[in-house]
Amino acid sequence: MKSSSGGSRSGNSKKKAKGRPSAHDGNVRERILEAAKEVFTVYPFKVASTRMIAKQAGVEHPMIHYYFDSKEKLFYEMAEAIYNETLPVQESWYDGLESMSLHDGFALFIDRMLDYTMAKPDALRIAALNAVNIGNNIEEIPGYRFILMSMASMRRIMEEKLALRGANREIEMFIYCFYSLMIALIGSRSCQAQILNMNPLDDQYRAWVRDASMTLFYPWFKKILIGQ
Repeated sequence: MKSSSGGSRSGNSKKKAKGRPSAHDGNVRERILEAAKEVFTVYPFKVASTRMIAKQAGVEHPMIHYYFDSKEKLFYEMAEAIYNETLPVQESWYDGLESMSLHDGFALFIDRMLDYTMAKPDALRIAALNAVNIGNNIEEIPGYRFILMSMASMRRIMEEKLALRGANREIEMFIYCFYSLMIALIGSRSCQAQILNMNPLDDQYRAWVRDASMTLFYPWFKKILIGQ
């Protein structure tokens, strides 16, 4: 039997408006972080706005400030999330290299690195976009310290996995130059590939980056590994 008040009760129940999640919607924070990553891979920090991010996430603008207080805190948390996601992946690039020849091991490292970063270039794209927007203080871009942390992690992992014997200065130069070139070649690959008259999504460009990496960095890698 249908209650005569059933329709009224249903009509009076509170419903969440479409595209307007409540503060208790469990996935809103994750949606905002994902939207922030999508926006910040297209626009540098100083250009992107929280309204852009709210629109991309499909939430109302006040929700950004409810969860993150400010654009600075949102950018920082997004950068931290990317760093935490990529760190274990970077460690896996070195697995098994110690049992291979220097050349084959470095080639495998390059292939693994390219497989991941070509498929997920977000970290390098964000780094490339914001590098030119830094003035006299790197802290002008919140979360940019994770670039420095990534370089430090790369050194730590290499030392743990490969027992480097090169001079401290050589190791620092290798890591800095390698990371900086990847920011340029992968983080801004659309521009770089067009300069080379290539499609940035084609295997031809990936092969070019691989060959360039081997040519430039293998002799240097050999030097820091065996100390000669």
